[in-house]
Amino acid sequence: MSRRPARLQLDPDTVAVDSKPPQTGEVFNLWYSRWTGGEFNGRTVAHSAHRCHPAKDSGYTKADKDVKPGSVNRDKFICLYFARGYCTNGRKCQYLHRLPTDMDFFPHTVDCFGRERFADYRDDMTGVGSFNKVNKTLFVEKFHSMDGNIEMLVNKNFGEYGQVERTRVVKSKSIAFVTYRLESQAQFAKEAMYGQSLLKENVQEALNIKWANEDPDPVARKRNREDEEQTALETATKLLKKMEEKIQRVKQREEEGQHEEEEEEQEEEQEEEPQTIKTLPAPQPSSIFANKSLDAIKLLQKPKLASKLGYDSDSD
Repeated sequence: MSRRPARLQLDPDTVAVDSKPPQTGEVFNLWYSRWTGGEFNGRTVAHSAHRCHPAKDSGYTKADKDVKPGSVNRDKFICLYFARGYCTNGRKCQYLHRLPTDMDFFPHTVDCFGRERFADYRDDMTGVGSFNKVNKTLFVEKFHSMDGNIEMLVNKNFGEYGQVERTRVVKSKSIAFVTYRLESQAQFAKEAMYGQSLLKENVQEALNIKWANEDPDPVARKRNREDEEQTALETATKLLKKMEEKIQRVKQREEEGQHEEEEEEQEEEQEEEPQTIKTLPAPQPSSIFANKSLDAIKLLQKPKLASKLGYDSDSD
């Protein structure tokens, strides 16, 4: 868990009563913060006035209190408004304010924001997506210009929201494909980059993000399967490593506890030593005899006393 609180992305006092984006449909959906109906399948995209910056916006919230550090997240979801850059709750938010990681566990029937997915994609490939397959590739369109190093800009912008594995830019069609290592990161980036621009000052650009169709190429399908297996293997390895580290920490605490108990016992014994010396029992006969024998030997080492007692150098 992050040691700093989640940053307040938008001051609630500055939010206008009617802050809806320009009307492009008939009904305004509060959850998705966009107009629906009559928008020509999402062809009209307004430039977003806010953006998520994970490097400075991420932090702990109320949701982090129930998730132990290093454990697998099983019932906490990412804040959708945090992903869009205008959460007004900050550290008081009931959802997580951070990027999804491979240590998060989200049921396949919902996305990383907790929204229910469906069996089939929408006809225009927008929306939450399908739970029948893993899709980690986003389709990006509505570029204002394809001049310059677009691929570098795409990698830089989309790379803020997760680990990008592949990027393909088709300048002739003004589109791009971005593939993430984790599906949850693709879900996050889809919301975070919707209506954004590659350059901060380019307010005329508003990117439209959809789910990419499955590549019919058998080689690409095989590569995707191998990537999924590799990702699953790496995640399992990390889980095992964390379990081993946890076991080691428990053992270390137990050893430290035993060491402290031994030190306490030694301290108690040292405190009791003065009383023990005062009540020492009388010397045993064997010890008295040994002491007297030593004294006798010392006396015999003196020549004059030895001759008086009838001992000489050759005597026993």
